[in-house]
Amino acid sequence: MNKLIIYTIVAAAAFLQACSSQVYNNKSYVKSNDLTGKKIAILPVEVEFTGRLPKGYSLDKKVAEEETEGVTIQNTIYSQYLYHSAKGGSRKSVELINVDQVNSRLKANGIGVRESWSMNPDSLGKLIGADLVLKVRIKKNRIMSESAAFGMDVAGNVLDKILSNKNNSSVVPVVNSKTYNIYVQATLSDAKSHEVVTKFSRQRDADWNRSPETVVKSTGKKIVKKGVVYAQQ
Repeated sequence: MNKLIIYTIVAAAAFLQACSSQVYNNKSYVKSNDLTGKKIAILPVEVEFTGRLPKGYSLDKKVAEEETEGVTIQNTIYSQYLYHSAKGGSRKSVELINVDQVNSRLKANGIGVRESWSMNPDSLGKLIGADLVLKVRIKKNRIMSESAAFGMDVAGNVLDKILSNKNNSSVVPVVNSKTYNIYVQATLSDAKSHEVVTKFSRQRDADWNRSPETVVKSTGKKIVKKGVVYAQQ
């Protein structure tokens, strides 16, 4: 079989293995509840860095960057609700509470970003004045750096060409080695009844050609588009 075909099959299989997601929408909740005028709060996103972290990466730096990234992703999802959520089907419109307002209300009650991660999201929703609460958790398991992954793939491609006695002019890798395993869980719940409205989970890998930030951003869009509510403009 042609080597290119084999590489293509391997790459396709790796992609399918690297990307899996599950979505649960509580359609009975949507049918039995009037969401007119209901407000949704996006909580600071819980972020955890694990795996082979960079050499010299201190605990203090890890803690600070997890919190910073959590707020950054919170803002990204907020923007995605504004610009990427869509009407249609049984989806219901809700009002978004500005994330700056969410965080300022938490801070006014002595709750920091990291503290909010371990607290009951529905209780936080009531504190903020929200009817619905979106809680997102992201785990980023680092395998290696992008440069290490690229170098390993180039070396493997060169070795393959040498062993197969083929022209060594092109050394661009066909299969990309993983740099991160990224796990995302998101739950939209009713702050009063504690009912789960939407539950979303996804596992996807990053590589030297697809950054963790790109993976997280695309996952945020999925959270917004696959749910049963959309942001009222």
